[in-house]
Amino acid sequence: MKPPIEASEAKESTRSWWSSPGVVYFITAGSPPLAVKIGMAAQTGKNTLISTLKRRLSAIQSSNHELVRLVGLKYFSEGDYPTRDAEIFERELHLEFHELQRFKPHSRGAEWFDATTELMEKISQISVPPSEFGVPELYGEKV
Repeated sequence: MKPPIEASEAKESTRSWWSSPGVVYFITAGSPPLAVKIGMAAQTGKNTLISTLKRRLSAIQSSNHELVRLVGLKYFSEGDYPTRDAEIFERELHLEFHELQRFKPHSRGAEWFDATTELMEKISQISVPPSEFGVPELYGEKV
């Protein structure tokens, strides 16, 4: 995962996107958790945090055979480029936990990590439960 370019070097459209609020989210797959996805999303336009995450997590759930659960959020809304800050934070976590990646770096699936005790503890230290933002944890139902 490459670091984002400097804001002064970015196109206007990129700076506009970066100026939106951003969120780093943590979802688990499986019960008990087998894997954790560390991802980020930008809250653009008139979208709310809930609608932004619902769209993203619904897509993830529809392509995953395990029930996915949103377990933590880190919201970025301060400064000139909160989504850029979220991208940087996500990248730092990917680098910190690279040895737990379930797929080759820079490939599809590289945002999925083994759900170790160390990673789950880190998530609880750096994020808040989705309920603090009124965001549901689940986007699917097991039979």
